[in-house]
Amino acid sequence: MNYSPVSPQMTIGDLVKNPAYGLLSRYIFTYMTPDRYYASLDSLGFKTAGFVPGLHRLEELAASDRQGGSSYIHRIYSAEDCLANYDKAAVALLHFPAKIRETASFSSDIQTPASAPCTPYVLVIPGGAFNRQWGFIEGQAIAAALNEMGYTAFVLYYRTKQEPLMPKPIEDMHRAVAYIEEHAASFQIQKGHYMIGGFSAGACLAQEIASDNFGYASRPAVIKAGSAGQISWKPEAIPAPEAIFLAYTACSNMDSYYRLQKLPADSPQRAGMSPFLRRIGGPAFDEQSLEPFEILRHIDSSYPKTYLLANEDDDVVPVVNTRNFDAKLNELGVAHICRIGRTGGHSFGLGIGLELEGWLEEAVQFWQNTNLAPAAH
Repeated sequence: MNYSPVSPQMTIGDLVKNPAYGLLSRYIFTYMTPDRYYASLDSLGFKTAGFVPGLHRLEELAASDRQGGSSYIHRIYSAEDCLANYDKAAVALLHFPAKIRETASFSSDIQTPASAPCTPYVLVIPGGAFNRQWGFIEGQAIAAALNEMGYTAFVLYYRTKQEPLMPKPIEDMHRAVAYIEEHAASFQIQKGHYMIGGFSAGACLAQEIASDNFGYASRPAVIKAGSAGQISWKPEAIPAPEAIFLAYTACSNMDSYYRLQKLPADSPQRAGMSPFLRRIGGPAFDEQSLEPFEILRHIDSSYPKTYLLANEDDDVVPVVNTRNFDAKLNELGVAHICRIGRTGGHSFGLGIGLELEGWLEEAVQFWQNTNLAPAAH
């Protein structure tokens, strides 16, 4: 097909106004502020994030159903549930069907015929400090790349912007997996065969999928949460993931809490750290309210094989988080790979052109090949 032009000089605003991307354009970047709306694609990592192939995939989907891609946007909660819980109405799951090439040679005419074989699937969760979601860089572009590899992918847009917010996004993650499994036939996916992963705040969610208190095997409970009150947890029954990938995850909110206590009242760092911790532990967050989400205290040797990645120069989530997760998985004897690049910062997505380029392909190979030996740390 003839794709809409894409250039580094274009802005996020240009993309969301482009009818070529249909309704899918609403999810390129959620809860945008003017600085993001007018940001150039070049400033966000035009090549690194894979804007061109990712946007081409959005355009393919938007054109394929003659409905602006609306058939690929799923509301995972029932109408009754949304009436009882207004915020659930904003939760969405974007479906990116695997690409099936009908000829051995390359062709831009790629289809997913009804007779296509079922594939394993990947659930991708973008980050955004639980305040918004970098839906394209850490979601749609990743899903598009997975489609090229022959896998079906889903991107989860979970609840944000509440204090406290947790564990609502974790509930959204559970519901998303349950919804996908319930509709396996129409999605043409293999039930129970999936990898889940996320970026930054999205990784904070993905890592909980196998925790002992918020994971797939947990039971309904009321968790004491200090000054944030009590958390009622009623998870759905879902299968365990076969693998997890965690990109620049924050695995210790407690470390952030202790660092915050040492900062002067007028420190600019407080402006970034405090809102994030309030969304996790509530307006009056304390050690007790943050502890349920201290992931390294809530995993054991049954944790799924895991792929970790981050950059040394990440100035948003310190790389020590990834190193600590790596050390914990080593201690538990969990099969995993840890990749740490020297440069590339935060929110690099696919990381094209960086030291970590190719990480997604390696993570998929690690998931699919149980004999792939973890790399040296």
